[in-house]
Amino acid sequence: MKTTFTLNWKIAGQAGEGVMVISKMMAKICKRHGLQAFNYLEYPSLIKGGHQTGQVFASSKQASCQKKDLDILVTFNKNGFKEHQDEITSKTLIIYNSDAGPLDKKEYSHLTKNIVEIPFRSLTKEKTGSFNAANIAVLGASAYFLGFNLKIVRKIIRDEFAGKGEKIIKDDLLAFKAGFAFAKKLGQPLKQTPQVEDDQILLTGNEAVGLAAIAAGVQFYSAYPMTPATALLHYLASQQENYPLIVKHSEDEIGAINHALGASFAGVRAMTGSSGGGFALMAESVSFASMAEIPLVILEAQRKGPATGLPTWTEQADLSFVLTAGHGDLQRVVFTPGTVAEHFELTIKAFYLAEKYQIPVFILSDKFILESHQTMTQPELKHNHPRQNMIKSAPKDSSFRRYKATKTGVSPRSIPGQKYGLQLTNSYEHDEFGFGTEEITPTIAQVDKRTRKMDSIAKEIAQPYLVGPKEAETTFVCWGSTINVVSQLIHQQSLSKKKTVNAIHLPTMWPFPKKEFTRLAKLAKKLVMVEGNQSGQGERLISQETEVVFTDRIHRYDGRPFYAEDLQSWLEKNSK
Repeated sequence: MKTTFTLNWKIAGQAGEGVMVISKMMAKICKRHGLQAFNYLEYPSLIKGGHQTGQVFASSKQASCQKKDLDILVTFNKNGFKEHQDEITSKTLIIYNSDAGPLDKKEYSHLTKNIVEIPFRSLTKEKTGSFNAANIAVLGASAYFLGFNLKIVRKIIRDEFAGKGEKIIKDDLLAFKAGFAFAKKLGQPLKQTPQVEDDQILLTGNEAVGLAAIAAGVQFYSAYPMTPATALLHYLASQQENYPLIVKHSEDEIGAINHALGASFAGVRAMTGSSGGGFALMAESVSFASMAEIPLVILEAQRKGPATGLPTWTEQADLSFVLTAGHGDLQRVVFTPGTVAEHFELTIKAFYLAEKYQIPVFILSDKFILESHQTMTQPELKHNHPRQNMIKSAPKDSSFRRYKATKTGVSPRSIPGQKYGLQLTNSYEHDEFGFGTEEITPTIAQVDKRTRKMDSIAKEIAQPYLVGPKEAETTFVCWGSTINVVSQLIHQQSLSKKKTVNAIHLPTMWPFPKKEFTRLAKLAKKLVMVEGNQSGQGERLISQETEVVFTDRIHRYDGRPFYAEDLQSWLEKNSK
C-alpha cells in the first residue's frame, strides 16, 4: 500500500457496558484487515462503575501506541464529551448514545456538525429483547463509518462468543445489524478500511510473557492477584489443560515466591509475578534465591505508587527498587522489554539465564504495555531449551559439591532425590557442600564465586539499540514501554521526510550495558531522557554507570502513558 491508511477510534462508558470487550474486538478487526493495531485501555480501581475507555489506533504502516486526535469517539454518556475534549478535533465524528438523555444544544453547539445520535440500548432491546448487546450495536455503527469488511466482523463476533451458545451469537449479530443499519441512515462512511493479507497476531504484554514462558518450558507459576500482573496469572491458568503446567493462586505474595522457589529447587522451571506493592513482600526471598542459587523468573509489573497509589494506572518508578531489592551483595538480571514482541523474546531469555546462572531474573514492565494489545509477527513457538548445569550423575563417594567454586562462578546442580547428588541448601552462608559457615576463607570464596557470574552474564544480555535514522538533532533515551511511543514519533517524522529525532532503547538495565550504550550515546548531538517517573531513575542509573551527560529530560508521572504528540510538541518548543 503506497499511501498510509490510519484510523483512530475510541469508546467511553461505564464499567459493565462492555467497553473493554468491544475495544479488543475492534483491534482484532483491524488486524484481520491486515493493519497493525494498538489497543490501549483505561479503567478506574472501582469494583463497579467509573469511567472506562478503550482506544484502537490502526495503520497500514506502524501502530505502536495510542494517538490523541480521534477519527471517531463513541460515548455511552455525556461524560465522554468532558473527559475527552482534548482529543476531539474538527474532523472527529462523535457517536453519542442518545439513550443517555438529550444533549443541550447550546452546550454542544460547537460540535453539532460532528455528532450523530444512536439509541444503542433501546435499539438493541427492540431487536433482541435485552440491553446486553448494546456494545455490539456500537460495533455495527463503527463498522459502517469505518468501511469494514462485514464478513470479517461477523466472523470475529462468532469467534468471540463461541463459548456462550448460539442464542447469544444470534442476538449479537442482530444487534450488530441494527447498529449498522441505523448508522447508514445518518451519513456517509468516514473511511473505507482497506484489506490486505493478515500476517500478524494480537497479544497483550502479559499474554506475550505467558506464551514465551510456556515456550521456554515453564512448569510452575505461582502468584497472588495484583493489577497489572493478574492477567498473566489468568492466562497461564487457562493453559493448564494444554501443557504440563501447574498454576497456583497463592495466599499472598510471600507464599507465591516461596512456592516458586520450592518448585525450582525441585527441578522444574518456575516463575512468579506481581506489581510493586506485592513484590515488596517478596524482597527477602530474592536474597534467599541468590544465596541458595535457585533459578527464578519474576515479572514485576509497575503501576503508579508509592503504596496503593493508582492501582490501575501506569508508571516506571520501580526501577531503583528492583535493582536493589534484597539485602546483601546479590546477583540479578533486570530486563526492561518495550514492545509486546520484545516481552516474548526477553521472557525466553530470562528463563535461559535464570537456569544457566542460577539467579533471579526480572522482567520489569508496566501497566501500559502489559494490558495493551499490540500486533506482532508470529514468533517461533518451538524452542529447544536443554537443561543448564544439571548433573546427570554424581560421584559415588558422596563428594558432590553443590556450591563448587568454579572459574565461571556457576556450580553443578542436582535435584532432591538424585542418586549421590546429596546437597544441603538453606539461607546461610556456606561452604562448597552447603554446610553453614562463619569462617573467613569459605565466606570470601563463595561471595566471589557468585559475583563471577556477572562477567559472563554481561556478555549474554540484550544490548541497547538505535531506533530511527543514524543521525538526528535529538536522541531520546528510554527503557521499557516508552520506546513504543518514541518509535511512533520517529515513524511519523519519517513520513514527512524529517530526521530530527532518533532513540536509544535499553531492553536491559542490569547488568548495565556500559560499553554499547556509551558507544551509541557518543554518536548523539543532544541526549534527552524520557521515562515515566518523577525522580529520573533511569538517568540516575546511567550516571552511576557511565560518564554520559544528558542535555534534558522529559518525565511523566500522572499514571498516564506518553503520547507521541506530547513529545512532538516538546521537540517543537526546544528545537533551537
